[in-house]
Amino acid sequence: MRLYYQNPYMSEWEAKIIHQIEKDGLYLIELSETAFYPEGGGQPRDFGWIDGIEVVDLVEEDKKIYHVVKEKINKDIVTCKIDFERRFDHMQNHTGQHLLSAVFLEMYNAPTNSFHLGDDYLTIDIGLENINEEIVLNVENRVNELIFKNIPVKSYIVNLDEARKLPLRKLPPTDVDIRIVEIEGIDYSPCCGTHVKSLGEIGMLKILKTEKYKNMTRIYFKCGKRLLKDFQEKNIIINSLIKNLSVPQSEILLKFDSLQSEIKNLTRQLNSLKELNAEYIAKELLNESKENKIVKIFEDKSFEEVQTIASKITSLKDNLVILASLKDKKVVLAHNGSLDINCGKIFKEELPKFNGRGGGSPKFAQGSFERINDLNDFIAFLGR
Repeated sequence: MRLYYQNPYMSEWEAKIIHQIEKDGLYLIELSETAFYPEGGGQPRDFGWIDGIEVVDLVEEDKKIYHVVKEKINKDIVTCKIDFERRFDHMQNHTGQHLLSAVFLEMYNAPTNSFHLGDDYLTIDIGLENINEEIVLNVENRVNELIFKNIPVKSYIVNLDEARKLPLRKLPPTDVDIRIVEIEGIDYSPCCGTHVKSLGEIGMLKILKTEKYKNMTRIYFKCGKRLLKDFQEKNIIINSLIKNLSVPQSEILLKFDSLQSEIKNLTRQLNSLKELNAEYIAKELLNESKENKIVKIFEDKSFEEVQTIASKITSLKDNLVILASLKDKKVVLAHNGSLDINCGKIFKEELPKFNGRGGGSPKFAQGSFERINDLNDFIAFLGR
């Protein structure tokens, strides 16, 4: 007997073990009655315990539910308990999905083609290719208006003929024992999932974002306690921004745009200064060089800066350049094409001997290392 059909709010009960099968080091238990919901209809399975032993999975075969545990239970009568916080979260969000799908159909004739209820997010895929903010706002307002009316939600079993007389959003997947979940006067859907008894228990529904998916639109949303947690997390972020930016909530985006523009200007100035600095260092290294080869290890410069310096040197003179960033544990070998040296070939053949990775073209190659000692050994090899 599936107790969640009769009372989805049941979280603890006693049952008799009908069968217990050992398989692959696990035990599959059939109970005389169960409130554990197995995965189905887009809704994940329940979590819980049998006599304090965790149920690690639920398997449904031949209309029977098997509760998978890691150890044998040597009792006939057991106490069962489900994680009701998880169950109620599923009840809120699954009912919210029914309502959201019904409103999309009511307002825009957009059917729901699939539903996903995950631990991190919920989605429905609706039959609308293009959706704008106005549509989202209209649907969201209508859904929450119905939630605030606290309309009853009920479920019952009908046969196929009875089901055909109902204004179903979709045809039932079976022709016997069809379970209907009805939001009174709003929605009638064949469904095996667990639901709240009235829309008020959903609390509120928020559409978080939309994205195009194939020839449909994927709607991300949250309800109930899950939505409350989301609001709480975002409120912490907003209050932190208000404090650090010293502006009211209504001006956060304006302040952000202003700061972003300022950052772009500063970045352009910084890049310009880096270019000048790289050119200065390049000329300094050329002046100090007494041979046709420049070898330099920089302790505090990034590899990006080192690459820029190498490019500056090769643009000024026909030197072989060996520069390294100790900070990033990377090395560059380069010249302007006037030398009969294939940088990429050298790196391909020699880098593995020094536990390095990389490669490049005849005029420019780069390599990276996990250990500084290997980097120094490779530079010493190149400098010979």
